[in-house]
Amino acid sequence: MSPIHPPRQPLDVYPGTSRPIGVPHPVQAHVGAGDTVRWDDKPVYKKISGFYREFFAISHLANALGRSTKTLYKWEAATPPLFPRATWIYNGESKNGRRRLYTRRQIEGVLVIAYEEGVLSGTKRFVSHTEFPARCIELFQQTRAVMPDPIHNWS
Repeated sequence: MSPIHPPRQPLDVYPGTSRPIGVPHPVQAHVGAGDTVRWDDKPVYKKISGFYREFFAISHLANALGRSTKTLYKWEAATPPLFPRATWIYNGESKNGRRRLYTRRQIEGVLVIAYEEGVLSGTKRFVSHTEFPARCIELFQQTRAVMPDPIHNWS
């Protein structure tokens, strides 16, 4: 006779992770005395067309969304994709290869979409059941040709 298992609660953990709902993400944990990690700390600066411009890595985007970078990689690789590929990619200096870069406008737009679609609020837990993927793809198509503002006071 096989053992009887209690029915599984499908929404007691975040999708794609074993972290229980209601437990804060370790990336968004408190750093010190009242200070929290901000997603836009330590941007990446790249020289394009003679000027340095501000970009953010996939870790910044993951921190802003409260997800891990591995989750974002899975969203990009899903069929159909749940998140668009990065607009800006550069070859890394290490053997690990290419780096995904996002502009401030893209990350702030993704945060607005995520909040409106309930991805951040926790009301809708499955990204595939929302308009989040389609709206993010549209945002990235609109911002693809927009280059970040140059930093003139670079010293």
